[in-house]
Amino acid sequence: MTQSIPAVAIFDNYWAANLAFARSLGRKRVPLHFYGSGAGRWSRYCTLRRPCPPVENAAVFVPWLRDKLRSGEIVRVAPTTDLIAFYISSLRSEFAAEVQRTIAPLAEIENCLIKTRFSLVSAGEGESKLPTASADSLESATTVASSLGYPLILKPNSHLVVGFAERGAVVRNQEDLVLHFTRYDGIPGQEELALAYPEVQWPLVQRYLPSARNRVYSVSGVKDVDGGVLSACVSYKGEQWPPDVGVSTVQIGCENARILEYGLKIVDKVLSRGIFEIEVVADGENLYAIDLNPRVFGFIALDIARGSDLPWLWYRSTLQRMTPSANAIFNSAIVARSSLLAFMGPLFKRRAVSMLGHWSDPVPMIVNRLYELRHPRAFLRAQLAALRA
Repeated sequence: MTQSIPAVAIFDNYWAANLAFARSLGRKRVPLHFYGSGAGRWSRYCTLRRPCPPVENAAVFVPWLRDKLRSGEIVRVAPTTDLIAFYISSLRSEFAAEVQRTIAPLAEIENCLIKTRFSLVSAGEGESKLPTASADSLESATTVASSLGYPLILKPNSHLVVGFAERGAVVRNQEDLVLHFTRYDGIPGQEELALAYPEVQWPLVQRYLPSARNRVYSVSGVKDVDGGVLSACVSYKGEQWPPDVGVSTVQIGCENARILEYGLKIVDKVLSRGIFEIEVVADGENLYAIDLNPRVFGFIALDIARGSDLPWLWYRSTLQRMTPSANAIFNSAIVARSSLLAFMGPLFKRRAVSMLGHWSDPVPMIVNRLYELRHPRAFLRAQLAALRA
């Protein structure tokens, strides 16, 4: 009798990283169960579609997910967003032992997803640290600003409660601070999280480095709790939108042993297992870790194209203990773009892959683009930013 292949639940949205994750596992014939009403339910790799409560409504979604885990309908969950990674960790004890070993404890997830905590935990003795502070009023923010000095950057301390629509701003003087410093409106349904983590309702105050516009590197990979880092490679933001505080619209593969070593050292301090992407700003000789995502990230298609198939390695680690492959060499001459011209890769000097989806699975890719066109001005600005690189 053939042993069944355990399925993976993917909570659907309009984020193309979901599609890259699904394509990686789908090509390996892993059953994929899509929950929700995003674009992924139209994927050729979708083997089951099911409704679910809104992921953002924790009071309803978490008990629903707990029931599904206890019934055995859901056995593995793709860590595709901050909220999903947080929920999985919160319900870690509900998973089977072989899956539980791949889920980071809640304290680690909190230290990743709340930036002020990440700043404290990741700081090493004798290492450079980017001045970072929290403030819960304009008065305290003014005091912090006087101490750190302008220009500063204001950004969400976490996207757990705020969501990804709020990106932050660069403030260059007191007038800018007064204009931009305000308490964030939380996502409806996240009131309990806001009470549990009150610091995330206010902006993070951090010294701004001009090099952050074009010297933000990423070290991305996956860890096995016993075997260590299974795969990791380096890339950097060629363009981002909005400038200074945005997400990558062009991500370029590269080789940089110093960045890789530094990034993995920080990851080892903070996160024991799972998929990760750590952002590192280079400012002269100094390196600063500014963010650690314990989940799937927007340009994961780039890593997969380079030969670092993180979703597949993650899945295999839920089945058995994994060890790193010897002498892994990743193709660095690849660029990931979020512009529509990414599909014309042969026209570029470097091979290009798309952050928007893949033509081998066209329907969800088209649905994603139609969804983005609900806000055409923002979509076109992001496309133009990607084309400049």
